[in-house]
Amino acid sequence: MTDTIDRLPRSLWSLLCALTLVWGFNWAVMKVVITEIPPWGFRSVCLASGFVGLLSVARWRGQPVVAPLAQWWRIALVALFTVSLQTICIMLALPLLSAGRVVIVLYTMPAWSVLLARVVLGETLTRRRLLGALLGLCGVLVLLVRDLPVWDQATHDTRSGLLLMLGAAMVWAMGVVLQKRFPVNVPMTTYTAWMAFFGGIPIVLLAWVFERDTLLRLHGFTLWPVMGVVYNMLFVFVFGWWAWTKIVDEAPAGVAGLASLMIPVVGVASGMLVLAETPTVYDWCALACVMAAIATVLMPSQWRRVASCRD
Repeated sequence: MTDTIDRLPRSLWSLLCALTLVWGFNWAVMKVVITEIPPWGFRSVCLASGFVGLLSVARWRGQPVVAPLAQWWRIALVALFTVSLQTICIMLALPLLSAGRVVIVLYTMPAWSVLLARVVLGETLTRRRLLGALLGLCGVLVLLVRDLPVWDQATHDTRSGLLLMLGAAMVWAMGVVLQKRFPVNVPMTTYTAWMAFFGGIPIVLLAWVFERDTLLRLHGFTLWPVMGVVYNMLFVFVFGWWAWTKIVDEAPAGVAGLASLMIPVVGVASGMLVLAETPTVYDWCALACVMAAIATVLMPSQWRRVASCRD
C-alpha cells in the first residue's frame, strides 16, 4: 500500500516546533557535557531516565506499561537503529567535529528516509518529497562548501567524524522506516520507553567496559556539564524522544524526516551562541534552503488537486 499524503498534519505542528527547539539546542549542550563527563556514561544515564520517566508518565495516565511479548522484537529492532547505532556513531563523532558540523551532517537523514521509505514501504515519491529532500541536501552541501578550500588538508579525525555522522544519518533513517514497517500496538509513551530500554543496553555495556572507573568516582564535574545532563534527562530523552516517535507514527516516514530539517538550523544557531561559532554567508544560504524544505511538508499544496473517491 502506498501513501499519498505529502505534508505534515497540522495537529503535529506545535509538537514539531517544541521538538525542534529542544533537540536543536542540545547539540551545543552535548559539546559542553562531554568536556567533563564520559560519553557512554552520559548517554546511559539519559536513556535510563527516559525509560523510567516515560513509564511513569504512562502509568500516571492509566496506560499499559508493558508491550505484548510477541512485539518486543519489533521494538528492539527499531531501537537498534534509532537509539543504539545512532548513539554510538554520534558519541564517537562528537569530539572530532564542531557541534554545527555534527548536526548538519546528521540531518542528511531526511534524504535517506525519503528514499528508504520508497523502497521499503512503497511510499509515493511525490514532487513535494523529492523537492524537500533535494532542498534539505542542498542546505547541507552549502554548509560543507565553506570547508572545500581546506578539504585536502582535513585531518584523519575530521574525515572519520564526517563518516561516522553520515552513518548516524543512515541508521536513523532506517529506524524511521522500520518503525513504520513494523508497527506496535501500544501507546506512544510506552513504546518510546521500551525503545530507550532496548536501545540503551549496548550503551550501558560500553559505559561499563570503558568508563566504570571514572563513573564510580562521581566527582570533579562542574555546574554546566551537570546541568547539561539534567537537560538531556528531562527534556531530550523524556519529551523529545516521545515527540519524535509520535511524529513518525502519525506522519509518513518521508514527511517526518523532512519535517525535522529545522533542527539543524537551531543546532547551528546554538553553536554560534553557546560555543561562539561565527555565521557566514554559507550559513544564511543553508538556512534559506532548509526553510524552503520545511515549507514543502508544512504548507498546503497549491499545485495539486485533492483526489476524491477514485480507485
